[in-house]
Amino acid sequence: MLRQILTRVITALATIFAIITISFFMARFMPGDVLQHLVGQEEYYYLLENQPQELERISARYGLNDPLYIQYLKYLGSIATLDFGSSYTSNKTVLDTVLPACKWTLLLSVPTFIAGGLLGAVLGTIAGWKPGGRFDAVMTPIALFINTVPSNCIGILLLALVSFRLKWTPISGMTSGMLTGSAYILDVLWHMALPLFILIVFRTCGDFMLMKSSVSQVRREDYTVTAASKGLSDRKVLFRHVMRNALLPYITSMCMQMGSLLSGSMIVETIFGWKGMGQLFYASVNGRDFPTAQLCFLISAVCVVAANLLSDVVIAVIDPRVKEKVNG
Repeated sequence: MLRQILTRVITALATIFAIITISFFMARFMPGDVLQHLVGQEEYYYLLENQPQELERISARYGLNDPLYIQYLKYLGSIATLDFGSSYTSNKTVLDTVLPACKWTLLLSVPTFIAGGLLGAVLGTIAGWKPGGRFDAVMTPIALFINTVPSNCIGILLLALVSFRLKWTPISGMTSGMLTGSAYILDVLWHMALPLFILIVFRTCGDFMLMKSSVSQVRREDYTVTAASKGLSDRKVLFRHVMRNALLPYITSMCMQMGSLLSGSMIVETIFGWKGMGQLFYASVNGRDFPTAQLCFLISAVCVVAANLLSDVVIAVIDPRVKEKVNG
């Protein structure tokens, strides 16, 4: 098993290196002039006509005059030293630009991950244990409907109703400003209530369908039927046999979802003006802010690869079938 885990770690590191390389060249080969996006279209043509040396200075400042392979080697060195340069648009260091966005994204994604995972597991178990029952007949159509409706539609509708019409929550933003202490915390919670609710609902419905399907499948297995025929109570059959096996694919899914904790929900963050990673990545791509876009992409990719690796390790540890395969 140790050899298997080590192999997967090496594969994960190789994947991350490939992602780093692809992100670097993909950003450089995008259409358009970097300098034009950097200084603005009108300013670019003005400088090109009257002060071309200023454009050369800006290009040299950001290393755009170097050959591509030199830029690539510098990029690898910057990653190794955690020096990602300066943002083209904010004139701050990339870390100072991205880290605050990570904080705001985690403020939404961590409660979504925990609450959605727990609610999805509990509700999915109830529906899957008694398929066709009253709860399943009500909950499954609701979950299917929410899963098929784009989150931007739900977000805009709730924004118009709850924020604009009823004025229960702010229309956009993360805080009202000029507040400190407990007032600031309550104000942030007030601003995040609606986007957090939307994210939890979508996550719960997705996890609900997965857990229901897993429980429904396991309860029809031979060993479950045999356990019930031996006179075990429904509770013992559920927790000793059904849950232990149904949780394996669910745990795998939860580990995979951890990879998206820092990538943010671009649509929801954009609708509610939540300055997290999703909105930052969208703005940096539109503004041709290569350093910021590359770091956002790199963080998201590393999280996804790490989540895949964690999923493999967890399943290898808790799934007896994997242990038997390794030992055999």
